[in-house]
Amino acid sequence: MDEDGMSHLEDFARSRAEEILEQILSSRAARMLVTESQHTYSDQPILQTGADFARERAKSRQEGRPAARTARGQRAERRHQVDYAAASRPAQPTPFDEVIPSWLSFSLETSRYSQRSVEPADSELPPTLRELRRLEGEGLRSGELFCRQARLAAMFEDSLPFEGFHPYRYLPTYKSLGNLELRGYFTWRTAWRRGTAADAPATYATILAFELINGVGAAPGAEALARLHQLEQRCADEDARGRGPSVTMDIRRWERDYAICVGLDVRQTVPEADRSFGSGVETLRAMEHAELLAKGLIESQSGEKASAPTDDEVMVAMGNVSTIDVSRSPFVRAHQESFAAVAAAVARRMAVHCNRRRKAGWVDGLVGYRTSWPFTPLAGVPLERGWEGPDRTVRVCPGQTVSYRFGRWTERLAYSTTERSRDLARLLRAIDRQMRIDWGFGHPLKDQRLPRYLDKMVVEESRAQHEREKEAERRRFRVDLSKLGGIRSAAAVTREALLVDEEREDHAPGDAVAEPASAPLPPAGTAAQPPAAEPAPEQSASAPLPDNGLTTQEQDILGALLAHKSVPVAMGTSVDMLVDSINEKLFDLMGDTVLEFGEDGPAIVEDYEQDLRGYLQS
Repeated sequence: MDEDGMSHLEDFARSRAEEILEQILSSRAARMLVTESQHTYSDQPILQTGADFARERAKSRQEGRPAARTARGQRAERRHQVDYAAASRPAQPTPFDEVIPSWLSFSLETSRYSQRSVEPADSELPPTLRELRRLEGEGLRSGELFCRQARLAAMFEDSLPFEGFHPYRYLPTYKSLGNLELRGYFTWRTAWRRGTAADAPATYATILAFELINGVGAAPGAEALARLHQLEQRCADEDARGRGPSVTMDIRRWERDYAICVGLDVRQTVPEADRSFGSGVETLRAMEHAELLAKGLIESQSGEKASAPTDDEVMVAMGNVSTIDVSRSPFVRAHQESFAAVAAAVARRMAVHCNRRRKAGWVDGLVGYRTSWPFTPLAGVPLERGWEGPDRTVRVCPGQTVSYRFGRWTERLAYSTTERSRDLARLLRAIDRQMRIDWGFGHPLKDQRLPRYLDKMVVEESRAQHEREKEAERRRFRVDLSKLGGIRSAAAVTREALLVDEEREDHAPGDAVAEPASAPLPPAGTAAQPPAAEPAPEQSASAPLPDNGLTTQEQDILGALLAHKSVPVAMGTSVDMLVDSINEKLFDLMGDTVLEFGEDGPAIVEDYEQDLRGYLQS
C-alpha cells in the first residue's frame, strides 16, 4: 500500500475512534460521570423503560453526527500534513479514560497504536520469522503448520517488546498474530524462560501452552507437565489481580488431558475441590447402595460385595457435597462422633425414603445421574497427530474416569453437575440446630423450614442418639483414683490369705521340718550325747526331674500320675491350682495342656503320656 493509501487508512481509523469517543462523551451516562461532584442522583428514576433508552440513543446520535462530519472535513483538508512526531506522543487522558477498565478500551487503544506504530513487512522480520511466515503459504493443515513453525522457532529469541493493548484471540497460533505481535511474543517468551516476565497476556500464554504440549520448550512428559502447571499458576495470579481475560481454566483442562494422554499421574492436575466433591459423591452412593441392599429394596449382583462406609465417612461426604463446611460448627467440633451418627442415620433413612416414594434416588436428586459421553482430549490444541495408544482406563479423580477403547475416548462421571447442593446444606444445618437443642449447647440456630417428613427424621434421630449417650453414661464404671491405694492393700491381704504353704516365699521345700541352725547346749553336769541320726527322707516315686521350674509337690503329683497311683495332696492344698501350675510350666515343652480333669480327678492326657515319661526320665 502506498503512502497516500496508508494516510487514508490512518485518517479513517482516527476519525472512527474519535466519533465513538464523542458519542460516548455526549451520552447522558458520561455527562453524569463527569459532573458527579456537582449533581446528585435524586432526580433520576430508579428504573428506565426501553423507550427511555431508545430516546437517549437517538438524541446522542443527533448530537454526535454534526460534530463528526465537521471533524472529518477538517481532517481531509490537512490529510497530507500529519504531524507524526505529535502523533507518537501519548494521548492526554480524558474523563472517560478514568472510569472505564483497560480491557474495554480496545477501539481507543487500537487507534492510538495505529498512530505511533507501523506494521513492518515480512521482509523486515528476522530470518527465522521470515521462514516462519513462509511456511504459512504452503497450505499445510492447521496442526501440522503450527508444529513445524514451533520447532523452527524453538530456540529463537527476540528483544522487541510489543507496546500497546494486547488484543485477545481465542485459540491463537502464530498465524493469528501481526508481525509486531509476533516479535513481541518471542520477546515475552525469552523473558518467560529466563524467569523475568512481568505479566502473562492471555494470547501469549495460550501459544506457549500449545508449544509445551507439542514438546517445544520442554521434554515431553513430566517436564512439560511441570511447565504447564507453572504457566497455569501464573495465569491464576493474573486473574487474582483482575487482569483479564482469563485462560486459566483452558490451561488447567489441557494440563489434565496431557497427563491422561502421556500416562502421568493425573491426580496432581485436579483441584482439591473437585477431588473432595467426587469423593463425597462416591461415598454417598456407596452408603445408599449398602443401605438398600440391607433393607432388601434392591437385588445383589453376583459376587457383589457392598461395603458400607462409616458414620464419620458419611458425615465428611455430606459436607464435601454440600455448600456448608460442617467442621466450622462449634457443636460439631465438640461432639463430632455424635453429629456423625445422627447425620449418617438421617442420610440412610432418606435413601430408603426416596427409593420407596420417588423415581430418583436420594443421591441422584442431589448431584444428578451418572453420566457418560465421548471425550476429546486436548480439544482446541493444534496437534500434528491425534493422541492414541493402547486401550486403558484412567481414574482422573474420585467419581471420574476416562477410558480409551477401540479407538474411542469415553468419560464417565458419578454425577451430572459439579454444583454443590444447597438442599444438603440445609439438612446439615437443621441437624446442627436440633442437636444443640437436645444437648443444651450454646446459642440456638435460627429455624429454617424443611419438609415435615425430613424435619421428623432429624428430630427422631437426634433424640434417639441423645438417649443412647445418656444411658451409656449411666452404665459407665468410674474409678476413684484417690482410693486406689486402699484397694491395692486390701487385694494384697486377700492374696496372702489364699496362698498355700508351698506358694509362700518363706516356706521350706520338702516334707521334713527344717532343723534349727544350732542345737541347744545340754544342761551343766550332763554328758553330751551324740546327735541322733537324721532319718533319710523317703525317695520319691520318680527319678529327679530336669530343671523345669516344678516344685517338689508338683513333681510328686506327676510321678504318681505316671505310676497310675493316687495323687498325694497336702491338707489345705488346692488340686486345681497345682494342675494349672503344672500345665503352665510344661506348655513351652509340650506345646499343649498335659493334665486334664476326669471323673476320678486329674490325669495325664493319653496322647502326651509317653512323651512326658521319656522327658522326665531323661
